[in-house]
Amino acid sequence: MATDLKEMMEVLMKVVNGGENPTETIGHDTWLPEKRAKYNAKRRQKDLDFVYSNWGLPQEKLETKINIADVPAKVAKKHKRAVAVHGCEWARMDKEYSVKVKEMESRGSLAEAVSYSIAHGTSTLEQMQQVLPTYQSRTIVDIPPDFRKFSSRICEREISGNCSALNYLFRNNYYLASYYNYAGERTDDELSLHHVNEALSLLPTLQRGEVPHYDEVLVRTIRALATYCMKDFEAALMEYRVCIAAIRLLHHEGRIDMSDATDKLMNTVNLWPHSILRMTIRVKIQNGVSRPYLTKDEYLDLMKENAYGIYSPSSQKCFHCGNTEKLLLCSGCSNAWYCSKSCAAKEWKKDHKNRCGSKKYTGTMTMQASCLQEVLDEIESKDPGPETVNSLGMSILNFGDRDFLVLCKDSSSGEIFDALTDETIEMQEGTPLPTLKSKLGGYHVFSGVPSNKSSQAESQE
Repeated sequence: MATDLKEMMEVLMKVVNGGENPTETIGHDTWLPEKRAKYNAKRRQKDLDFVYSNWGLPQEKLETKINIADVPAKVAKKHKRAVAVHGCEWARMDKEYSVKVKEMESRGSLAEAVSYSIAHGTSTLEQMQQVLPTYQSRTIVDIPPDFRKFSSRICEREISGNCSALNYLFRNNYYLASYYNYAGERTDDELSLHHVNEALSLLPTLQRGEVPHYDEVLVRTIRALATYCMKDFEAALMEYRVCIAAIRLLHHEGRIDMSDATDKLMNTVNLWPHSILRMTIRVKIQNGVSRPYLTKDEYLDLMKENAYGIYSPSSQKCFHCGNTEKLLLCSGCSNAWYCSKSCAAKEWKKDHKNRCGSKKYTGTMTMQASCLQEVLDEIESKDPGPETVNSLGMSILNFGDRDFLVLCKDSSSGEIFDALTDETIEMQEGTPLPTLKSKLGGYHVFSGVPSNKSSQAESQE
């Protein structure tokens, strides 16, 4: 999330209004299921089960809504008549709102645009509450129960045949959730979370085997961000993982292109795999886990889920012949793929016996002075998190999806280590082989790979 208010407002307005986020994008290709570890029926079912098991909403929200198909015909007719009478007024208000917001954006009054948007959304929801009939004190929702079969947007007319109350209820709650999540001095994560849950509770309960709708996942991303900002890292981590799994399913269904960096949803979650790595460590610390934070199996599962390290697309090939079929991990180090015993034996004699089982990095990592100082400052920083969370700074270094480090400092020994692999990293000023490209969302992005890869580690013949 941007730290400068103006930058936050620019990003927010572009994302909410469907424009392209100007932030540089990285790694979209990494996520393509065809390039991941065989996104087959088994993996798809695993994602479906994971999303279904963790999709739940607060029960009190669900109990305040009822589908129009479940109310008496007389009440349903009254509701439809109210929508027909007031629909034109809602449309006029929306058009007037869009014109004013664009005019504010054009003269750079982004904070004013946010304030106006919050006022507009709040006012619209209040007016709708006054004129729409209810049934047994429950909000009537006019959306087909099978709406997840449609690819059209919830906020558009096509999903329900005609303009419905849901179009406006869902959209205004979504916008309010977005603005309260990014609104500078007016940021209110609890209100943001309230409007997210209001928007999602308007939709039928997700059934086992169903793939969530695009707009559901889009709203869910705001829930993840709000939960993270509220410092509930364990809940946020689950929200992030659920959204990523849902996106994989949408891509598999052909409803989203994960390589399209201009897509609103993909734009929102561009750096999320990086955040998942960071939050995984935060949750470990929050739960009182001591070093090493991850077991070997946990580390490999994390890399597999996020297509990093040995499970990155660039690494999914035999390390001897380059074949991409029927690959097995080296049983000694789990850091090399081979397609046959023959290739494994040949590579062992050639070079792998010097690296198998060794640490990922040895010696000293060098980088230019300005970047080194920034990294060291980040490692020394203390997060103002809950008292249950140990204050631990982190610096994230991304050398491409094959090499990704979460650097921390041990408070007792003073050593700097990679929190993912628990390997000690010594750092010094110098001219590195990789060069710093940029810093995106708190991550240092380098081109090339670290120059200190282990090459003469102890042989394990």
